[in-house]
Amino acid sequence: MKQFTVKQQKWLKSFHLLSAAVWISCGIVILSFTYIAAGLNNSDQLYMLNFTADFIDMKILVPAAMLTLLTGLLYGIYTRWGFFRHRWLVFKWIVTVSIIVLGTIFTGPWMAEMTEMVKRDGVSVLQSPRYLLISRSQFVAGVCMNITLVITVFISVFKPWKSK
Repeated sequence: MKQFTVKQQKWLKSFHLLSAAVWISCGIVILSFTYIAAGLNNSDQLYMLNFTADFIDMKILVPAAMLTLLTGLLYGIYTRWGFFRHRWLVFKWIVTVSIIVLGTIFTGPWMAEMTEMVKRDGVSVLQSPRYLLISRSQFVAGVCMNITLVITVFISVFKPWKSK
């Protein structure tokens, strides 16, 4: 297969890094909403906060994650890096795919459910065991996912494991 030129690789790397940065940034912003929500006692504000978190997740974070995955695929196909040539690359693939799958199965639907619960029940959801469970689960999953993504960035830079 034909390899990308040096200039094409630089463009690819730029888009890969930008999409990963947007992905991590959105995750951090969504996590910060947990602290804001704790101080709210107005239904409209709580709804808007949940709506905004869901919007950021679906309209910015998910496309950034998919672009990160796509640019990673292009790296694997059109550069000398490949997919499984280095252990650190295998780690990156496992992390990227796992977080996308977990987000699709759990965190994305949780955000949508929280938004609907607030829309339906208002600020009283802050006393709902289901809402609180989802909120805590969302927070823990978000912290774990973001820490893992940040570690992955450092692994990408330092490339700690030798070739297979």
